[in-house]
Formats: sequence, C-alpha cells, structure tokens
Amino acid sequence: MSRLSIEIDPDQHRQIKTLATFAGMSLKDYILARTLPTKSVESDSTEKLLSSPKNAKRLRASVNTPASQHVVFESLTDLKNALGV
Repeated sequence: MSRLSIEIDPDQHRQIKTLATFAGMSLKDYILARTLPTKSVESDSTEKLLSSPKNAKRLRASVNTPASQHVVFESLTDLKNALGV
C-alpha cells in the first residue's frame, strides 16, 4: 500500500471532513470517490444531499462557518438528529 500526504489549512480540512460526514464516508473514502472515476452508476451521496434545498442550505452554512463556531458531533446519529433527518 502507498500513502499520500497533502498539506492543507485547518479550514480546508474542516470543510472536507464536513462534506465527508454529510456523505456518510470517511475522509479517505470521500476523497477517493471524488477524485477517482468509478465504473458503477451509483448516485453521489453529496449530490443527493445537495438536491434537497433544506440540506443544501445547511451544508453550505456548515462549510462556511468559522472554525471557532464549529460544532463537533460524536456520531452520525447525533449529526442526523441535529439536522432533523
């Protein structure tokens, strides 16, 4: 196995992690899914979330929230409860 490292600022990391969480994926799986083409025609979880205006608004607000106001959820269930999903 190979390892890939990139340097990004804390806000970029938080934004990517938030998107991965909303997609129900790990950072690794999210980045791989977004960068490498797949042969399956599965719908993209992020696109599915963004197709709902309510979720899209919440996701964009979350990504644009300064790190000092960032809320950390202990589990996906806590996140879903906070979103009312």
